[in-house]
Amino acid sequence: MATLVEGNQRAVLLAENNLQSSLLKESIEQQLNMEIRLISPERIGQLRRSTKDYNVDLIIIDYPTMDHAAVRQYHEVRDVFSLEAQEVLINTSPGIRHSEMLRWQRLVGVFYATDNLERLITGFKCILNGEMWMSRKLVYEYIKLYRGKHCHTTNPYYTKLTRREQEIIKLLGNGASNTQIAETLFVSENTVKAHLHNTFKKIKVNNRLQALIWAKDNIAPHELA
Repeated sequence: MATLVEGNQRAVLLAENNLQSSLLKESIEQQLNMEIRLISPERIGQLRRSTKDYNVDLIIIDYPTMDHAAVRQYHEVRDVFSLEAQEVLINTSPGIRHSEMLRWQRLVGVFYATDNLERLITGFKCILNGEMWMSRKLVYEYIKLYRGKHCHTTNPYYTKLTRREQEIIKLLGNGASNTQIAETLFVSENTVKAHLHNTFKKIKVNNRLQALIWAKDNIAPHELA
């Protein structure tokens, strides 16, 4: 996933058009200097027009407002337009079933209904910096559901990555953050982000979580160790 620079992002907030959603929209816009379009679930077809009007970096989804019909319609829009925007779920229940996460193919963040605005802003800053915002347990469960088991041999396609890209994808596969990768390899975080961007394109993934899954699926355990 390409890093999003604060001040240049545009997002869609899928939520009921009420005072609470409007206040949340304004708070995020002001603190992160973002432009957000609020769209209610029953008007989800407008997502098509939103993506035509400008490039959308994030789709923020108020999870409780999305019933089965809204989720189905949302994915129809996503599938038709192959949107590159990353997905963030907000107001989820701490007991959310991990299988529910498989609905969201470009998921980079999960926030709970108990999270306050300060935590939300902190998490969004991490996401805009190319990180994921979800618990390690949630990531682990997501990977288990997505792939089931480790590969036993390394995919030959891995050898097409540069040596530095291999080092970075292996560290990412072990759960390292951009900061940790930079410290391990004695390079800047900007260098790490640039390599990750190129690597994601080469292995055809859209975000950090998918890259982590790719690493687990395509790099033998002894290489990740």
